[in-house]
Parts: sequence; structure tokens; C-alpha cells
Amino acid sequence: MRNQDPSKPPLRLMRIERGGRGKYTVLDNRTGHWVTNDEPGGDNEHFVIMLKDRYARAALLAYAEEAGKDGQTLYAEDIAALANRAGPLHKLCKIPD
Repeated sequence: MRNQDPSKPPLRLMRIERGGRGKYTVLDNRTGHWVTNDEPGGDNEHFVIMLKDRYARAALLAYAEEAGKDGQTLYAEDIAALANRAGPLHKLCKIPD
């Protein structure tokens, strides 16, 4: 486990620091409408992962594995392909901010 830089505050989800508002707003490209009711516990609560995030690969591999267990083979392969470009494999890999 890496030690955190003591000169920086502990990493937290931005929504915790901003009263439930996340860092990213999501647009539903199928409808052209912004996703609403996305506050903690809301019907459309979401979490955006950038592929350059150092932790993205592990998250996406776990997601792909679960999709495969449900028999969603092609979807699992699509997610695994994203994982193979994510986290430490991404040219701009960094700890999230």
C-alpha cells in the first residue's frame, strides 16, 4: 500500500465535500437530457470513472467479471477492453483529483 502524501488532504469523493453534488454532470445521449435525481440515494445516482484514474482498471475488471457471471459475454468483453486501456495502462494515468 502506498503512503499518502502528508502535504495533501485525504482523498474523498467530491460529492461528500460538495453536499451531494458530484464532480461530473451526466448527459443521457439517447434522450439529450441531463440526468437528474442523481443525488446520494436518488434513482439515478451514478459514479463516473475516467480511464486515466489509477484505480479504474481494477474497477472495470471487477465490473466485467460480474457481467460475465450474468451471461453478458459481449458486454463483459467490451468492459474488459476498456480496462485494458485504463489505470496504469493509460498514458495519462494519475491519482484522481
